[in-house]
Amino acid sequence: MKSISKKEYVSLRKRGEEYMKLPIHNEILRKKLINKWEDLKGFPEKSQEEIKKWQLKRISYLVDYAFENIPLYRKKYSQVGYVKGSIKTWDDFYKLPYLRKEELIEGFPNDIAKNIDDFMLSTRSSGSSGKFVTLAVSQQAIYTDTLQTIRQFYMQSGKKYCEDDVILFIYTCPWWVDNIGNKYLQDFLPTTTKVDVAIEHIKKTRPRYISTYPTYLEKIASTGVKLSDYGVELVIVHSEQSDAKQRKMLKEALNVEVLDEYSSEELTRIALECPNHHYHLEEDACFIEIIDEDGNKLEDGNVGIVVGTNLLNTATPIIRYIQGDLTKIVKDEKCSCSNHGRIIEGVKGRSMDCIITDTGEKIPASCFMDLAYNWFLTYGIPVHGLKYQFVQPEIGVVDLYLIEGEYSVKLRSIKESLYTLLPKTTKINVHKVDKLPYDNGRKYRCVISLI
Repeated sequence: MKSISKKEYVSLRKRGEEYMKLPIHNEILRKKLINKWEDLKGFPEKSQEEIKKWQLKRISYLVDYAFENIPLYRKKYSQVGYVKGSIKTWDDFYKLPYLRKEELIEGFPNDIAKNIDDFMLSTRSSGSSGKFVTLAVSQQAIYTDTLQTIRQFYMQSGKKYCEDDVILFIYTCPWWVDNIGNKYLQDFLPTTTKVDVAIEHIKKTRPRYISTYPTYLEKIASTGVKLSDYGVELVIVHSEQSDAKQRKMLKEALNVEVLDEYSSEELTRIALECPNHHYHLEEDACFIEIIDEDGNKLEDGNVGIVVGTNLLNTATPIIRYIQGDLTKIVKDEKCSCSNHGRIIEGVKGRSMDCIITDTGEKIPASCFMDLAYNWFLTYGIPVHGLKYQFVQPEIGVVDLYLIEGEYSVKLRSIKESLYTLLPKTTKINVHKVDKLPYDNGRKYRCVISLI
């Protein structure tokens, strides 16, 4: 497989976006939902024994597929003596080596996908790690993920969500498809949208559900608006760390329920907070393990590092991937919400700062993360392997530090993009560096305020 040029890298994603806009995908999803909804809806209610049996079978298939088709895995697994069909027990699976983000970055494109065209459907992960990795995504994974979105809102709404409801996503970029057979409509606003504009949109469109970042929701709450006045019943927050106290305060301020979603680009949905405030693992989306710093598997009840296996995607398989967050699987916890997925507790991600403008406006870290994510989607800036860090040393000044990745980038285009968030009076300094100034190798933050 040949490498991807800068031009191909940008054009492949655009081809994918146009392809997924074709109406045929909405119709395919409609038929899949009709045929699979009862099984999909019922999966979380299966016994742990049934869930584990299904997971092992799926993982065995994924490992064999990765070993036969993805060079990175063929090399990794050959080194430990793996042969096709070896995963017959969980102990067999636990013998496989872990996967790290740097391997995905270094393996792009030739070693992490079967064909170059697989990157036509792709996603980029950076989030709080601040370093971009490009992952190919299979069409079937997009379909299943879309259907699991329906189940997510169904479960988190207490089984109230239905086909005529609208979900407003205030997020990085829109999902591949925005409806299923003209039902289950998804509306979208970028997180760069001014809050007053977003509130007017909510008043006009009256979505029943909203999905956004906790920092963006805090900005909505600061206006004094009651979202319940405009038909909103539930807000799901994600991508940034929030705690129960913060979500309770937002609930009281906005007069709507606020629940959490724990997810990542690499692993898709990891765990969802149910109406009883338990975090249930999404057991048919990814398989989660907890390990210590030495890589030893921990028993339930012990706090450790999250390791996950994406059960949906075959284009760039993610198997035993070190996610890096800290949590624990609660031992023998039961919940009355009918979800029998394992329960995790106390997810600890990374905290981030706001950037303050010279007018006193606080711009959440999430907006800068989304802007960076869209350097590729909106500005055509190739970002694979690029690492970034925003630092505010004083009011009116923002320093952006960049470590270049696979491709060279135009600093002017990046600087211009920042002025879509920051006032023109802001002094923006963009630096190409070999090492980020505030990265000690442990608790990395991509947005830092020194004020």
